[in-house]
Amino acid sequence: MVKLEHVNKYFNKRKKNAIHVINNTSLEMEQTGLVALLGPSGCGKTTLLNAIGGLDKVSSGRIFINGQRITRRRSGKVDQIRNLNVGYIFQNYNLVDNMTVFDNVAIALKMVGVKDKKEIEEKVNYVLEKVGMYRYRNRYADMLSGGERQRVGIARAIVKNPAIVIADEPTGNLDSKNTLEVMNIIRSISQDRLVILVTHEEKLADFYASRIIRIRDGEVISDEENQHANNLDYRLENKIYLKDISDHKRLKTDLYNIDFYNDSKSPLKLDIVVKNGNIYIRTDESKDRLEIVDENSSIEMVDEHYREMTKEESLENKFDLEKLAPRGRRRYTSILNPFTMLKRGFKTVFNYPILKKILLLGFLIAAMFITYGVSHIFGVLHVTDDEFVTADKSYVTIVGKNVSVKSYQKYEKNGLFDYIMPGDSKVSLSMPYDQYFQLQDNSAMIGGSLSSYGKLNESDLAYGRLPENKKEIAVDKMVLKGVIDEQQTKMAGFGEAKDFLDQKVTVPEMNDMTIVGITDRQSPCIYADQKIFINLLANAKAEDSMGEEMSGISDDEGSEATLLDYKLKKKSVELKKGSWPTKDYEVLVSESHKEEMPLNKEIAEKVNDKKLKVVGYYTDKENSDFMLVNNNTIKYNLIKTKSNITASPKDKDEAIVALQEEQVNVKDIYADSKKAYKKETWSSVRSALVMAGVVLAISFIEIFLIIRASFLSRVKEVGVYRAIGVKKSDIYKMFLGEILAITTIASMPGFLFMAYILKKLAGFSIFSDMFQVTPTVMGLCVILLYGFNLIFGLLPVFRTMRKRPAAILSRTDIN
Repeated sequence: MVKLEHVNKYFNKRKKNAIHVINNTSLEMEQTGLVALLGPSGCGKTTLLNAIGGLDKVSSGRIFINGQRITRRRSGKVDQIRNLNVGYIFQNYNLVDNMTVFDNVAIALKMVGVKDKKEIEEKVNYVLEKVGMYRYRNRYADMLSGGERQRVGIARAIVKNPAIVIADEPTGNLDSKNTLEVMNIIRSISQDRLVILVTHEEKLADFYASRIIRIRDGEVISDEENQHANNLDYRLENKIYLKDISDHKRLKTDLYNIDFYNDSKSPLKLDIVVKNGNIYIRTDESKDRLEIVDENSSIEMVDEHYREMTKEESLENKFDLEKLAPRGRRRYTSILNPFTMLKRGFKTVFNYPILKKILLLGFLIAAMFITYGVSHIFGVLHVTDDEFVTADKSYVTIVGKNVSVKSYQKYEKNGLFDYIMPGDSKVSLSMPYDQYFQLQDNSAMIGGSLSSYGKLNESDLAYGRLPENKKEIAVDKMVLKGVIDEQQTKMAGFGEAKDFLDQKVTVPEMNDMTIVGITDRQSPCIYADQKIFINLLANAKAEDSMGEEMSGISDDEGSEATLLDYKLKKKSVELKKGSWPTKDYEVLVSESHKEEMPLNKEIAEKVNDKKLKVVGYYTDKENSDFMLVNNNTIKYNLIKTKSNITASPKDKDEAIVALQEEQVNVKDIYADSKKAYKKETWSSVRSALVMAGVVLAISFIEIFLIIRASFLSRVKEVGVYRAIGVKKSDIYKMFLGEILAITTIASMPGFLFMAYILKKLAGFSIFSDMFQVTPTVMGLCVILLYGFNLIFGLLPVFRTMRKRPAAILSRTDIN
C-alpha cells in the first residue's frame, strides 16, 4: 500500500522562478492494481513517482510505503525500505551496460540478501523466460535493442517479488509492437501487486489501468476508478493486415504464385525477372520505398483483418508468484565484499577502452614524480651525523680562548665529567701500506675524535673485539668511511670497514697500536686507553690542525722546542747526568746543550708561564733534540697552547645546566654542529623543497583531474545503481576497487621504476644527500600513492552520493 499525506515539492523555492511541482497531494493506493498517472509534459507526474519510490525528496508532507514512512528519514533507511518493497521500471531502462542480461537481473536479488546461486539462477531464468529474454541472458546490455532492454528492466523490477512496481513511461522509447508486449507484461504483474504507471498515452491507460489519476501543474485534478475499455484499438506499426487491403490481384500458374496488394491509388510500374535462381526487380519508384520482407525483417505480413486487442489477450502472459516467493528472510544487504570488490575493480580496468588505458600513463608518470618528490624532500631534510659530526656526540665544549691550568684542574675535580681534554679532541693516526710494494711510501690517515674505550660495550662492535690495553684501539665505521673512498685505500685492497681489523697505526714518538675493533656507534671516534690521551693529543696532530703550533713551546725570541713525555723515550735514550724529570716543570735536555743549559738551572723555555728547570742530560743514537718532561707538563703545555676544553660529561644535560648556572660558556658539540650545518645548508634545502613541492602538487593535480574526468563520464552509471537500490557503501566499494586496481596496475610500476633509478643515483656520492631511498620513505610513497588516489578518486563520488538518485540521473546539479 502507498499513502501520501499533504505532499509538497518545490523547485527553486523562494526564488522568482520557483515551481510548485507537487501541490498538497494526498493519495492512497491499494495493494494491487494498475494506477496510471496521466497529464501533460511537465505537470509533475515523474516527480511524484520519484517521490513515491524514494528516488527524490519532498519539501513537506509524509509518504508511507507498506506502512513505513520514507519522508524525513536518513537516506540509508529510505534505501532499505524502497529496495525491499519497490521495483523500478524506467523509461530509459537504466541497465548497467557492461553487465550481462543475467547479471543485470541478478543484482536485484543480491541486494535483498539472496546468496544461494541456485536460487538466483532459478528466479532470474524464470523471469527472463516470461519476458522473452532468456536466450539473451549471456548478452551484454549494450548489445540489446530498446524493446529488449525494457524487457530486461521489467525482469529486474519483478525478480525480487516486490509489493510495488513503479513504471515511469516504460513504453516511451518503444515502437508499437514492443509497447503492447511491455504493457501486457505490466498488466499481468498488476493482477497480484500494485503497479504505478506514468504514461502520456490515453488509450493505453484507458485499456490497461484499474485507476486513473490526472495531474495538472502539480495538482491532482481527478482520481477515479477506470471501467476499462473492453478492447484496445492500437494498430502495430510493423504489422500489415493483408485482408484489409481491398486491391488484391493474384497470378497463379504452374510456374507462378504471385499475390499483389495495393492500397495506393497511384499507378505502379514493376518488372520482375527470375533468372538463374535470382530475382531482379525494376521499378521507377525510389529505392527508399523498396523493402524486402524476410525472417530478419521487422515488418510482419498477417493474412487476416485487423482486430482490437481483448482483455483476455492482454492477460495471457501471467507470472507464477510462487516461483518468485522469497526463501527465507529478505534483508537489504551489500552486494560486494573485499574480494569481489577487488575482482570487480581489476576486471573494470582491464576492460577499459584503449583511449582510457592510454590515460593510465598519467598515473604512471605521476607516480614517478611523487616518488621523486618525496625521496628528494626526505633526502634534503634528512641530515645524517656524518655530514656534520666531528667529535664524540656525548662531548661538550667549555669555551675559552685562554684556558688557565687552574681552571682546567677545577673541571677535572668537580665530578661532572668522566674526563676532559685540552682542545677539540681530534687526532690523526697513520696506517702505513707497508705490505704493498707499490704503496710502501704511502699511508692512510685515520682522523677522528679521541674517546675512551671504556665507553664501549660488545653491542657497539660491528667487527672484532674491545681494546684491552694501551696498544689497542677501536675505530668507528664513520671514521673509516672517508678513508675507504680514497683511491689509494682501494688500491691497497681496503674495500670495507672490516678490512682494517688488525692493521697497525703509528703516532710519532709513540708505540704502534693495533686496530682490534670496528664500532658502529655513528660517532667519528677513535677509542683508546684514557691514560695515553695527553700524549696522543700532543703527538698525533689532527689533519685540520697541522698548521697550528700544537706541541711546541716558544721562548721570548720565538724559538721553537719540542716537548715529549720522558716515559716515551726512556728506553731509547741514555741518562748521562742528573735525574729523570718526574716533577712538573722539570726538563731533561740533550747533552749537547749542557753549556747553555746548566744543570739545576731554569732556562728560557716556558710552560704555563713558568720556566723549565734542567734536571739532567741524555744522549741517543739519533742525536735527538727533544725536551723530555713529565706527562703533567705536556698537559699544561696543551692547555696553554689550545683553545677550549673538550669534556665527556657523566650526564650531558646536568653538566650543561650546572656550568651555565656558573655562567660558564658551554656548548653541546653535537647539537651546535647540527644547528650550524642546517643553517649553512638551509638555502639549498629550501630551494630543493620548493622544487619537490611543485612536483608533488603537479602530480596530485594530474591524478585528481584524471580520476575526476573518469568519474564524471560514469555519473549515469552511479545514478543507475542508486536508482535500482544499490547501497551507497557498495558504490564506494566499486570505485574503491577500481582505484586500487588503477594504482596497482598503473601507479606501482612508475613507483618501482623511479625507486630503482633513485637507488642507483643515491649510490653516487654526488647524489647521496639528495635522495633518501629507505624502506620507510618508499613505504610512505606507496601510502601516498594509494592514499591520494583514493582521496581524489572518492571525493567526486562522495559529492555525488549526497544527491538523491533522481538528481544523479538527471545530472542537473552534478558539477
